[in-house]
Amino acid sequence: MNDDDLNELIDAFTAECEEFLQSMETNLLAMESAGLKERQAAVKEMFRAAHSIKGAGSMLGFQNVSVAAHTLEDCFVILRDRTDLSALEPTTVSVLLQGVDALKKITIESVQHSDVTTPDQTQNLEAIAQIFAEFQAKYGKSEQSPVSAVSQSAAPETLKQIFEHQVPALFNRLETELSQASEADLAKSVTALNQVYYQLSGLAGMLLLPEFGEIAAALRALIDSPDLTLQRLQSEGWAIAQNLQIARQQILEGRAIYLPKISPSPTPPDSPRLPDSPTPPEISPSPSPTVPSSSTLPVPNPQRPTIRVDLERLTELVNLVGELVINRTNLELQESELRGEVKRIRRNIVDLSQFGGQLREEYDRLSFAEWRGGNGNSGLGKLAAAETEFPTIANGKSSPAHAHFDILEMDRYTEFHSTAAEVIETAQAISHSATKLDTLAMKFERSTDQLRRITEQLRSRVMQLRVVSFSRAVDHLPRALREMCLTYDKEVNLLLVGRDTKIDESLLDALRDPLIHLVRNAFDHGIEMPEVRKASGKPASGQIEIEARHQGGQTIITVADDGRGIDPEMIRRKVVTKGLATEEQAQEFSITELYDFLFWPGFSTTEGVSDLSGRGVGLDVVRTNLRTVRGSVKVDSRLGKGTSFIIKLPLLLSITDALMVKTDHNKIAVPLDAVEEILHIKASEVHIAGNQAMLWWREEFIRLVRMQDLLEYSVVGPDAPSPDPLTQDEIPVLVLASTEGMLAVAVERLIGQQEIVVKPLPPPLSKPRGVLGTTILGDGRVVNILDVDDLVGQPGVNSSIAAVSGKVQEIPPSSSQSPQILVVDDSYTIRQLLSMTLTRARYRVVQAKDGVDALEKLQNGLDCSLAIVDIEMPRMDGFELLRAIRSTERFAKIPVAMLTSRSGEKHRQMAMELGANQYFTKPYSEAQLLQAIPKLIHQSII
Repeated sequence: MNDDDLNELIDAFTAECEEFLQSMETNLLAMESAGLKERQAAVKEMFRAAHSIKGAGSMLGFQNVSVAAHTLEDCFVILRDRTDLSALEPTTVSVLLQGVDALKKITIESVQHSDVTTPDQTQNLEAIAQIFAEFQAKYGKSEQSPVSAVSQSAAPETLKQIFEHQVPALFNRLETELSQASEADLAKSVTALNQVYYQLSGLAGMLLLPEFGEIAAALRALIDSPDLTLQRLQSEGWAIAQNLQIARQQILEGRAIYLPKISPSPTPPDSPRLPDSPTPPEISPSPSPTVPSSSTLPVPNPQRPTIRVDLERLTELVNLVGELVINRTNLELQESELRGEVKRIRRNIVDLSQFGGQLREEYDRLSFAEWRGGNGNSGLGKLAAAETEFPTIANGKSSPAHAHFDILEMDRYTEFHSTAAEVIETAQAISHSATKLDTLAMKFERSTDQLRRITEQLRSRVMQLRVVSFSRAVDHLPRALREMCLTYDKEVNLLLVGRDTKIDESLLDALRDPLIHLVRNAFDHGIEMPEVRKASGKPASGQIEIEARHQGGQTIITVADDGRGIDPEMIRRKVVTKGLATEEQAQEFSITELYDFLFWPGFSTTEGVSDLSGRGVGLDVVRTNLRTVRGSVKVDSRLGKGTSFIIKLPLLLSITDALMVKTDHNKIAVPLDAVEEILHIKASEVHIAGNQAMLWWREEFIRLVRMQDLLEYSVVGPDAPSPDPLTQDEIPVLVLASTEGMLAVAVERLIGQQEIVVKPLPPPLSKPRGVLGTTILGDGRVVNILDVDDLVGQPGVNSSIAAVSGKVQEIPPSSSQSPQILVVDDSYTIRQLLSMTLTRARYRVVQAKDGVDALEKLQNGLDCSLAIVDIEMPRMDGFELLRAIRSTERFAKIPVAMLTSRSGEKHRQMAMELGANQYFTKPYSEAQLLQAIPKLIHQSII
């Protein structure tokens, strides 16, 4: 086993231990409110988890983990066999939770320090041993007779298979390393023998063969000797190898392992045995009891083979699946166009066939007229004229040699007849080709349908590789909430809804801290003390609910409590007190804008500082962490009723159904799961309440707005101005449902349903309000996807028609409200992107196109708290501007951050020597930039 294989096993062991430890913690917490049967099942589950950790730790040589898990396993045995689970004490659960925490610490330190016993590990091992001693003292020692380790091992057939086919390869490698060891390569030999030891020890732990493990332990003791020499290694190593062969032979013969005393043996001849032809030493028989029958022994569970795949490769695979779906949609569009063209060709063939038939009929009519003319009929002149225009073809049938035949006795052909025949033949040939095209189109359609099914299966399988249950992000919260309840004398229940909702595994780390902060915030700020809740008519026990669900191509996570809610007036006063706005400006802030201050760094509504709150870092961490994964959070609160924090996270790859609509010359995709109902209403059904259009729907009035009034962008089209949907005789209306409520939206035209691939906007572009992302249609056009929650929740929805038709005016920030940042870059696009990013973060922005422009603005009195400067610019580059700023006393204290595509150490070093405070490279991380800006601005204040 090489180092990569060993590291892979250790990674798998770490992940498996995390799951087992979380399972034990979850079961312990659930036992407090469970019935007797559920408690008994939980104890069995925890016993199995501890037993699995013990076996896995022993297999990989983590003896401290194995010992600690074994001790905890004994505690669960006592809990199972010698306690009354119907009268379980909370202190028992708390003590066992401490034991699980200790085992978790031992596991982490063992992996980090390669099972070297550290003082912390010793302390944790003693803590678990103390718990076991307390359990024995309280519930009595076990009276069970010791069971032979051999009787706990795997079934004889399983052992025979393993030791007959797999173990010889390990022995061969051991003997080869011992034979080929030399003074010069002694260190390499020790490393190789250490790997052999890990495999032998793991095998003994997995098969529950402690005697075999003791023989392998002698190998570890040998190679760990500080005074190890080549002679000693080979002498004692061959003795160990001989004993391993004896143990193997005893197992193959069905006898218990007899552990002989290890004694040095002579070094074998110089010629080593070949790995593929081992010659074990002579085995001396040793009487021992037989191994029990397989019917009384547990059989190890078969393990499914697994591999590790780099996360970036999985991401590439997911993106390729998305491209496959887009190209499949393109094929479907082409298949539809092909079927349409085949139908059009068939119609043209029918017309062509009719034309050929008319030509044939006309010729026959003229021929009959000739015959009648030969009998004195006036039609002879017409035939003669026809033959003048289309001469008779000189062939066997119409040549002068057959002039004595009558026209009824011998057909005559002209070029007219040949032309008509060619037209008919061509029509028949085209008809035959059209039939083949029709057949090919049908095969194309069947292939497309099959591709659709295969693509759907592939998408489903690939997504399963990247997603995990939401429970992985919240299973640790019940324990944390329990500890807070015990510490602060509150009664709070935690309700987890949607634990099986699938989320991208890469989002777990970004979610854990925000969820912890939101739960702590709800516990401290939201849930009242029991006596206060009773006085207000609420139950003494509060409730925090965490719900996860998918909607419209994103994951929605809601953290809600039934506590006191948020007082917006208190936030308004805090904003004025902290100098973030004037009294007049604060009065103009909407509820949404006031709630947004809760996420500002250092902003807190609590007067004092406690262990839970008052430092102003909780909700700031929430927003910062979510920005790293392009997520968002917003607040909804009702005073005295409770507060909800709504987190939105983009899915890694979302393929969903959407309703395509047209509004203001643009195609828009509306996620179908957000459409409650599609209506076609008359203009007379629109009611007006003041200036707000209303629609009577399902026994209530809901607001009715135009879709183009909700969107903050427009694309000028070549057509005439788009008609107002509300002025049409028949108005297409979508009733949209979201966490914010219901909203009726009028559109210009409904196009139809379509499966789409949701593509979030890539960095450094940020998500616009009301736009979830984009999708690519089969014809290559890019279409925006609506974020229904944003549309329904934005302030403009609650305003009148006149107000909705305009844009919501923002209050210009004053100098005391937010810092001003100077952005210097010769690229207009970069300046605009940076400006949008900084404006959304409530900074004021001034742009300069190069160093000269920036220096002029500073000399004209521009007051800025930070300058973000590119290096390569015309007229004056970033280095020259930085040198000018540092050499001018008025500007010397302005922090300067360089933002450039030059990532070389030479450019970075020069910038720092000239006095730059920070150095960023393009493409930049929006989250890192926003995280660094407050620190840079703070430097200017100091």
